Amino acid sequence: MDRRMRVFGALIFLIIVSPTLAFVAGADGPVLFQEALENGESTLSCDSSPDTAEDEIMLLVWYKDNESIYSYDARVGTEWCNIGFNASGRVIANMSSNPTTLTITALRDDDQALYHCRVEFLLSPTRNTGVNLTVIVLPSEPFFLDELGNTVTNKTRPYYEGDTLVLTCLVIGGRPPPKITWYSGDILVDASYSVSDIPNVRQNELYLPLTRDNADTLSCRATNTHLVKPLKANLLIELYLPANNVTVEWIQETTNGNIRSGDTVIVQCIAYGSYPIPDITWFLNHKSLSHHSNQTWNETLQAVTSRIALTPTRVDNNATLTCEAKNPVMPAGRNSKSASVSLNVTFGPVVHVTRFEDEKNEVIELDTLILKCKVEANPPASKLFWYYNDIEIKDGIRGIRVSSNALVIDEVSRSDSGRYSCAARNNIGETKASPINISVLYPPACTKLGIVLKKETFICNVKGLPTPDTYFWHINQVDYDAQHLTTGSNTLSLEQVAGPFSESLNVSCEADNGIASQDKSCNRVIRIGHLKPQQPQQCDLAFEYKEFQIRCLPVENATYYELSLWRLSTTNTSLVLDQKRSLEVGNSLALMQNEEPWLVRGELGLLKAGDEAGAAACNRYGCSAALLLRPTEGLLSAAMPPWWKFFTERDIGISIGVLLLVVMFVCSTVLAVRLAKRSRTKPVPVIQVLQLDDVTRDYLSRTSDIHGLPSCSLRSNSSDYSEDGDSPSLADCRYPHIPQDWIPPPDVTLTLQRESSV
Repeated sequence: MDRRMRVFGALIFLIIVSPTLAFVAGADGPVLFQEALENGESTLSCDSSPDTAEDEIMLLVWYKDNESIYSYDARVGTEWCNIGFNASGRVIANMSSNPTTLTITALRDDDQALYHCRVEFLLSPTRNTGVNLTVIVLPSEPFFLDELGNTVTNKTRPYYEGDTLVLTCLVIGGRPPPKITWYSGDILVDASYSVSDIPNVRQNELYLPLTRDNADTLSCRATNTHLVKPLKANLLIELYLPANNVTVEWIQETTNGNIRSGDTVIVQCIAYGSYPIPDITWFLNHKSLSHHSNQTWNETLQAVTSRIALTPTRVDNNATLTCEAKNPVMPAGRNSKSASVSLNVTFGPVVHVTRFEDEKNEVIELDTLILKCKVEANPPASKLFWYYNDIEIKDGIRGIRVSSNALVIDEVSRSDSGRYSCAARNNIGETKASPINISVLYPPACTKLGIVLKKETFICNVKGLPTPDTYFWHINQVDYDAQHLTTGSNTLSLEQVAGPFSESLNVSCEADNGIASQDKSCNRVIRIGHLKPQQPQQCDLAFEYKEFQIRCLPVENATYYELSLWRLSTTNTSLVLDQKRSLEVGNSLALMQNEEPWLVRGELGLLKAGDEAGAAACNRYGCSAALLLRPTEGLLSAAMPPWWKFFTERDIGISIGVLLLVVMFVCSTVLAVRLAKRSRTKPVPVIQVLQLDDVTRDYLSRTSDIHGLPSCSLRSNSSDYSEDGDSPSLADCRYPHIPQDWIPPPDVTLTLQRESSV
């Protein structure tokens, strides 16, 4: 009993005094390190088994940072727990286990501390065991910000292959501070986390050049303990990719890649690895082909397929057929990939004949003619033939040489003009070229016809190639200077030749065609007498409009007429030409008058008995013989003038006119003398009577002074006439003597009544 009391006293002392004694880790006992998650639980172990069988546990106490939180008194079997630490009953002790355990549930952030248990034995010394408990506070779920600071969830904005992805992964909180890493799929791409400017936030900024290899799901992982898996947030990368492989394959109708012209073949194009689905476009020598099949998409292969039916011709030989896969959402230059094949199109020969180094199919006589046969064939032509006017040419005939694909004639003649052609043959077939027409040019020369006159035009008949474009004419005639003329055609109108003309002309011509001038001119003597008009055949005389007229029907080719008048000589033995004149009428001036058939008229004046009138038709080549007509007696008697016609003769008319002028002059002189004498007599006076009104008349009757004045009668007298020699003068009438007391008369109105002569 005494022993127990002593032990109990000692325990109470230890319980009261021991809290003041600090536990020194490593010095007072071993220390175990232990981790647990916040809101989780952690079991703290304490070795409480005695060293010997005789010994026994007396007391077990747990401390948190030297503050007691739990105790067990083995002697009485009682437990004690700190109310502040175990307010919610989260502490569970198991004293029956070995070692004994203390389990703390619902761990809080402040539960992280150095725990130790102290065991008191009956015989053995005190035993201390430390447990350094770390409470892990997990961080928040990772989240993402782009380079502009915008939150990114589930999927990034679209990027193109080769762009650099800039993303920041952030986590909030966590103890200890978490590590942040980036993974593309299961491949670590960045582990360079850092502290953010925001308190209690850690981040990892990722700079990732995007390729199709790292375009998998992107994830950010945050971890600060091994107790749980890292916190992970996934992000899909929206990466636009061009096709990474394009192939072109022949499907049918080809033999070793050779295509016969005109045959139809099927070509297939497959494009792999594009996102989104690309557009397939076909090109033949950079020219787009629109008629192809709809493209199909294979999700498993991530490939798109397109087919096209192609019917190439010879012009497509060696052409490039291209299939291009273009991603429609990517920028130009980064969005496409293509594949090409070259077409080997077989065809029969295509033959064309040309003249060597000359576009014109003309050659000058005696020059060398070289013709080329251009052959296009696949496979190449194995044999070549030449033809002249559809007849095959043999080497050496007529000086013709055939070498390779050329035909040579050393000195070509005009007989070599004609059609030349060539033909070529290969294993596809034989083709003949369209003929080329070769013209041999030579200088002009006279033909058998030489120079001819047709109507009024000279024609120079020459032959040359090309047709001459310049002609030189030389006209010679008797008693006239030679004429030299140039024309642009082989005709020369006589209107261009100056007259007068003789009966014949010596004419020569030479031609020039640009190749050379004519070596020998054409010469001929041409007679032109037949170009004169015929003698008028139907003419008559008429007396009209007081004179004789000759009237004739017009003569063909006559441009004017000569009228002549012949009178008898003084001896009456012969006719003498009295007058001769030209009548310019021409066919265009021949007009019908009063529906009479006489078209050409000429005035002759007056004719006498024995006179004759002649009419000759003329043109620039001469006049015909004159047709002479004599007036009949009836015409002569009708042309005799009446008796009074005598006074209309010129001399008699002039005499009568002079006499009448003299008589008129004498009469006018006498009349002038008489008028001059009459003007000397006294002029007849003119009296002007003025009418007075009643007021004036009454005033004059009552004024005695005015009655005593000489009378002026208020009349105007002519300068040389008065009834009384004592009449007052004009000055006295104008300025009469007026008494000083005279009152001026009232306003007087004078009215002119009449004029009369006395």
